[in-house]
Parts: sequence; C-alpha cells; structure tokens
Amino acid sequence: MHKRKPPLAAGTETMNETETRRSPAVGTKSHPELVDLESKQPELNKPVKRKKNPLAIGLAAFVVLAVGGGTFVWWQHASSVEETDDAFITGRVHQLSSRVSGTVSQLMVNDNQHVKQGDVLLRIDPKDFQISLATAKAAATQAELKTYEVQSNIVANQRQAEARRFEAESAVASADAGVDKAKAMLSETKLGVALAATEIKQRQAELTRCIADFERYKSLVQDRAATMQSFERAKQDKDVAEANLQAAQEAYKQSQSRVHQAMQAVANAQADVIRAKGSAQSAAAAAAQMEMSKRNLSVQEAAADKAQSEVNNAATQLSYTSVTAPITGRVGHRTVEIGQQIERGQALMSIVSDEKWVVANFKETQLSRMRPGQAVDIKIDAYPNAHVTGTVDSISPASGAQFALLPPDNATGNFTKVVQRVSVKIVLNKDSLKGLENLLAPGMSVIPSVKVGH
Repeated sequence: MHKRKPPLAAGTETMNETETRRSPAVGTKSHPELVDLESKQPELNKPVKRKKNPLAIGLAAFVVLAVGGGTFVWWQHASSVEETDDAFITGRVHQLSSRVSGTVSQLMVNDNQHVKQGDVLLRIDPKDFQISLATAKAAATQAELKTYEVQSNIVANQRQAEARRFEAESAVASADAGVDKAKAMLSETKLGVALAATEIKQRQAELTRCIADFERYKSLVQDRAATMQSFERAKQDKDVAEANLQAAQEAYKQSQSRVHQAMQAVANAQADVIRAKGSAQSAAAAAAQMEMSKRNLSVQEAAADKAQSEVNNAATQLSYTSVTAPITGRVGHRTVEIGQQIERGQALMSIVSDEKWVVANFKETQLSRMRPGQAVDIKIDAYPNAHVTGTVDSISPASGAQFALLPPDNATGNFTKVVQRVSVKIVLNKDSLKGLENLLAPGMSVIPSVKVGH
C-alpha cells in the first residue's frame, strides 16, 4: 500500500515541482510567455512576511503570567498552611442526674433553653426530706442538751473532788503533825520516867544513909556518946529521906502514866493519819470518777456530733431536691416531665457549655512545623460565609489509635504501615464568633487551615 502524503500548506510546493518549472525538458522550445514567467520566478519564490497580532501576543503573555502566578500562589499557600477536613467543633456536655429519689414537682426549663450557672432547672417534692431534717434537728438538740448536762455534772464533781482532795491533804498533814507531836510527848515522858527512876535511886541511897545515921546515933545515945539533939536530927533526916523516896516513887508512877498517855496519843495520831489517807483515797476515787465522767462526755460529744452530721446530711439531701445548672450553657436532651417519679442517678437532661473549641485530626506528616500559638483559619460547613479564626492550643500526647478501646499491636502478625492521625486542639477567637455564639454546636464539621509558616 502506498502511504498517503499529507496535504501541503497553501503557497508551498515540492522541490521537484519547482525544479520542473525551472528546467524545461530537453528538445523542447521555450514559450515566450514561459520565458517571461521564468524571468519573474525569483520574485514569486520570495517568502511572504506575515504581520504579528499584538492583541494575541498580549493575551498569550497574560495567560502565561496568570498560570505562573496562580501556580506560585498555590505553591506558597500549600507550603505555609496545613489543613484537614477531619475536624469538628466540640464542647463540654454535662449530663445531669438526680441525687435523690422523688417526684418532680416543678420544671423550669425547656429544650434548647439557655441557662446560667446556678439556675434552678427543676424541683423534687421536698416534704419527706423536710420531715427528715426536722427529726434530725430534734435528735441533735436532745444530744446537745445531754452534753450540757454531762458537762455541768463534770464541773460540779470536779469542784467537789478538789474540795475533798484539799480536805484530805489537810487532814493527812494535820494527822502527820499530831503523830510527830505525840511522838515528841512520848519521848519527853519517857525521859521523865528515866529521871524519876534516877531520883528514886538517889532517894533510896539518901534514905539508906539516913537510916544508918539514925541507928548509929541511937546506939550512941544509949551509950551516952552522942547528944539527944543529934539523935533527933538523924531521926528527922531519916523521916525526910523516907518522904522524899515516897515522892520520887510517886513521881515515877506519874511519869509512867504519862508515857502510857503519850503512847496512846501517838496511836491516836497514827489512826488519824490512816483516816486522813483514807479520805485522800476517797478524793482520788472521786477524781477518777470525774475522769470517767470526762470520757463519758467525749462519748456524748461524739453522739452530739453524729446527730449534727445527721442534720447536715438531711439538709444536704433537702438541697438536692433543687437541681441547678452546674455551668452556663444550653439545655439539651431533656427526658424528664412534671409528676414523673425519678430515681437516684437517673439521667434528666444535658447542659452543653458555651465554651467550644475545635478538635482537628491531622496526619502525623502534617505536624512537623505545627506548634501551639499558630493562627488558624476555620471554615464551617454549616456557615460557609462565616470567617472564623482561632489559635492552636495544644497537640495530643498520643495518636487517636492509642486511645482506642483496643489499641493496635504491631508486634504480632503482618504489619501494614498506616499514616496515623493526631488530635490538635484549636481554641476559637471570641471576636470572630460574633453572631455565631448560639449557632455553633458540638459535632459540626469544619475545615481548619493552620498557618505553619515557611
């Protein structure tokens, strides 16, 4: 098969055709007109010069510049911004439940209503709790009065015990002094007995001498060797000596009697000491009884504290009948109605906090230049015309897979590398949320663009 030659452009011709026109065949005569045409052929063979269109050139240059500039802008933007569509708005959702059982008597809020922290949301019938509080207060008052009574008894017993102790100590001291005095008297009387015995011996010796003188003078008087006057004086001296001996003997007996009396006094004083010490022991027993009363006071005070705790507990349970908002936000998922019987721990409603932020799950390959404090542009799917900005607050300490219920274990089996995603918390700038404060809801999808720089 012959290949089809492509058509020639207008005004062009092949080299063979040109040569044929230039060289006439051999043995043929040239026609005058052909000769004339051949003479003009060089002018026809000159190339035709086309004029350039400035508009087309300018348009082409503009297109080239626009494409290049767009490519440069896109490259610059792509190199300085990290964005993801795996992001959403989140906030704190507080699940409210009842802390006591009862019947709902009042309901103050509706679904989606905005409430402030501390606002009463609903009330539970408080009658049973009011009765419990009154009973606990009565028991606490009774325990407190009992405590005061025990305290008064302790004070009285303490004063009585102190008085008895002082009296007993005084009695012991007095008895000890009496014993010392009696012993001193006993010693003195014993000394008197000894002196009396010595006196008797002296008087006996004197009487013996006087008797001897009397017998001698009696013999001398009979023999007329002595005067009657000397005999009478000797007789008188004997009589005096006998009287002195009798007096000494009587004094001896009295001294012995005083010794016996002194010994009895010592015994009596010692008995007084024993009695005083018994009183002291009785006072010590009273003090021990007072200490026991103090321990009883501690027990009673503990009972009073317990009764007061019951009062506080009853008051706390009564306060639980008013369910209040723990935080400022909006009510959602209300499942309770007036007259409904609710149990302790039963879910009643949720409060969505006014504070909201963005959680963006970036690929781990996008985090190399991402740092807290970098600016973020945020597009909200629900409000595409809104311009919201924010700031990178923090980066999660682990990937989302690590917080899953069953974290992956790459140490066993075959391993397939998967690019992980890491959560980044982005706080919203309040100034950019004007008009959107009550419109943003947790769960809305967003597209954050973090300006990571070059």
